[in-house]
Order: sequence, then structure tokens, then C-alpha cells
Amino acid sequence: MASHVDLLTELQLLEKVPTLERLRAAQKRRAQQLKKWAQYEQDLEHRKRKHERKRSAGGRRRKVSFEASVALLEASLRNDAEEGRPLCALGAMQLPWSLIRA
Repeated sequence: MASHVDLLTELQLLEKVPTLERLRAAQKRRAQQLKKWAQYEQDLEHRKRKHERKRSAGGRRRKVSFEASVALLEASLRNDAEEGRPLCALGAMQLPWSLIRA
């Protein structure tokens, strides 16, 4: 992108130029803007696709696993004989102080 000083200098030069030449210069500048914008959009799409590829390649989420003794303790607190629900369901459950101190 042209600096501010360069643009001011160009404007001063274009004031002295015939209208047809100013029109061509404006068209040229607009073509440059559109080219830069297209390049920007292309780079943005490339980054999005790269991010999606990276995300899908490592798409497996890491799972938290607990030892069997911890799962058994948690299931016994819920009074779940089959240990059906996972530990992540514990969320809002409060542990009794007697078990925490032990």
C-alpha cells in the first residue's frame, strides 16, 4: 500500500494532468485495489482451509480417564450398582465432608 506522502504527491501531479489521464490513473489504482482485495480473500480462504485441515486431522478430542478405584468410588456415591453414568456427570454433585476428609 502506498504511503500517505506518496498519495499526496500523486494527487498534486494529477491536478496538472488532463482529465482523460486522471481517469486512466484512477482506473489503474482501482484495479490495484481490487487485485489486493482478491489476494487478501484468497489468503484468508487458504488460512481457513489450513485451519480446518489441522482441526480435522487432530479432530479426536482428548478424553479424561480415571482409575477404576476413582470410578468405583464415584459410582458408590451415586448409589449406582452398574456404574452406568460416566464421571463427567458428577458436575453439580457435592461430596460429603466425611468422605473428603477420609
